[in-house]
Amino acid sequence: MGEGEDRALAEHRGDSDGGILLLLEQHLRLEQERVETRRRELDEAARLLTSATSRSLGARETGAEPLAPAVTPTVVNRLLTESRGMVRNFVLTVDQGPALDEATVRANRDRIERGDPQRAVYPADVLTTPGGQRWLGIWAEAGEDQRVLPTTSTEFAVFGETAVVALGEWDDVEAGYVLLRDPLVIRLYTAYFDLAWRHAVPVPSDEGDGDGDPRLVELLELGVKDEAIARHLGVSLRTVRRRVARLMSVNGVDTRFQLGWVLASRRH
Repeated sequence: MGEGEDRALAEHRGDSDGGILLLLEQHLRLEQERVETRRRELDEAARLLTSATSRSLGARETGAEPLAPAVTPTVVNRLLTESRGMVRNFVLTVDQGPALDEATVRANRDRIERGDPQRAVYPADVLTTPGGQRWLGIWAEAGEDQRVLPTTSTEFAVFGETAVVALGEWDDVEAGYVLLRDPLVIRLYTAYFDLAWRHAVPVPSDEGDGDGDPRLVELLELGVKDEAIARHLGVSLRTVRRRVARLMSVNGVDTRFQLGWVLASRRH
């Protein structure tokens, strides 16, 4: 290849690289604009929600009932047990809160097991600490649907259409919690959560290799039925079926037979 051809190829590569960099810069700019738009929408929703629930800003009586720290877990436990529908959990921190005692955790897991869905939005820093990762793993295993935002500015839980347990002050976990039963307020908190949910991203999974559940995989290859697998692993039938569905999705198959064939072929 001659010197002129070398120069032309180098210039072509330079133009190509420059074009790629230009596209990357444009993509980054557009993504930053989207992030800023999302942040503005959430900030505006938070402002409107605060205005609607704050008596100091002229809101009507919402029936907010302050909860003493000693009774808050009991109230949350009762709501988990007696209410129906989705629980929407907007999390400020996993290091403290009214639902960390053993009885409330058990009531929460029982609720998910009986078929009431639970969604949670977490701040991204839970992904960077052992405690946060452990918490995400426990509740993902229980069946919680999880997403993350760069930051969260408050904490609350919406129990179906029954009640909200929220921070007494929007961004101050030391201010304690209040119980809200006003239907309008419940709808406002629900709308805020759903808006945040749409802007959040799924929690990254460490099971992307499709073979992250070796004991389950081994039992499936042996042809063991779901009920027997549940007894063997000490989990619920619902949990087994959820894991199997995840394996089928990750491996791109539609039937249990196809899944067994794919898993078995990996070992040969």
